[in-house]
Parts: sequence; C-alpha cells; structure tokens
Amino acid sequence: MHIIEMCRKLTRISSNELVGFELMDDSLKDLLKAETEAEAIVSTGELERDAIIQKSLDDAHAMEKQFQDRLPELYQSFIDKAHDRANQTIAEMKLRYDERNKELRDLAGKHDKEAMQQAITLILDIDQAAT
Repeated sequence: MHIIEMCRKLTRISSNELVGFELMDDSLKDLLKAETEAEAIVSTGELERDAIIQKSLDDAHAMEKQFQDRLPELYQSFIDKAHDRANQTIAEMKLRYDERNKELRDLAGKHDKEAMQQAITLILDIDQAAT
C-alpha cells in the first residue's frame, strides 16, 4: 500500500495538500532508488577491487616462483662463465709458459757449445793442477 493511500485513510487532507505529499513520495522513492543503485555500485567496486588485489598477489607469487625456479639455471650460468674465464686464463698462462720455455731452450742451445768448452777446460785445469 502506498504512503499516499495510507495518508488518505488516516487523515482528511485536501487535494492540494495531497499533491504535495505525492511529490514528496516520488522524491523519496527516487532517493531510495538512487541510494540502492549507489550501494550496488559501491559493492561492485569493492568486489572488483578485491579481485584486482587478489590477481596482483597471484601474479606476484607466480613471478616469485618463476624466479626461484630459475635460480639454479642462473647459478649454473655464472659457474659456466667463471669456468670459461678460468680455462681462458689457464690457456693464456700455458701459452706464455711455453713461449718462455722455448726462449730458454733456444738460449741453452746457443750457449751449449760454449758451456761444454768451458766445462772441458775447467776439468783439464783441475787435472793439471792435481799433477
């Protein structure tokens, strides 16, 4: 039952006054409708906000898990690079060692005759001094 009908039954109101109540009744209905719509919008907004927050949390957890899953691969990559650099350094050092060794052998070969001559002279000098 409408408010206006209840007012008519309870009191005797003139038709001019009744029009004022009808306008007020329409305004109240509009306000109630607007309030209901606003509450629905707020409720929908809160649900959407909660969904966005949950999705963000899920995405963050997924990214963290993906990073954790890749850690062994990242560690292995660093180890492989360090191993490669170590092998390169060893190869460079071996090359320098081989070059220096060759230089020393060449020097020894050049001075080999001279060293033999001096050794023989030294031995002969010792034998002559002993006799």
